[in-house]
Amino acid sequence: MRILALGLCLLAAPAHAADLATIDCVAGKLSPAATAKLHADVSRNMAESGKRPSYDPAVGGSIASAAAACGLEHDWSEAAVKAARVYTLAKLGLSVAERVIGERGFEAASLEERFLALPEETRNRALAPAETQALVRESVTEEEKQTRENAELLAEYFAFLSTIQYASFDFSQA
Repeated sequence: MRILALGLCLLAAPAHAADLATIDCVAGKLSPAATAKLHADVSRNMAESGKRPSYDPAVGGSIASAAAACGLEHDWSEAAVKAARVYTLAKLGLSVAERVIGERGFEAASLEERFLALPEETRNRALAPAETQALVRESVTEEEKQTRENAELLAEYFAFLSTIQYASFDFSQA
């Protein structure tokens, strides 16, 4: 009877969530060459209007290998490993995205403020297309900047911010 009660207690106990303080382990295990290739891919993606962003398979493989190693090191669940991979790609790409939007005349800090003004429950999941469109419309008030290319550029930038937020949330819940 005591064993049955212990078993029921273990089933009812909440799962151990991944420690958010360990999520940057993945980036720390990437080689400088993999990070440089990721940066080049982000720069290319943001320069190519009308195309879906793509990444060199070697970048994905490097991130996956680093995430698997960190998962073993920190006892992450498979869901935490997946969230850490997604987070790492966005987190490492953000600096390039900030540079590119700055070169196009947009201020990263004001765009981030706009994103952070969204309700937390919205930020903790992937943004819906309508939510991204609303952020873009609110961010481009100067008529000469209201172009399809700028809309795509800012949508990609907001995708980086959104991905970092929701992937870290997913990681902490895994």
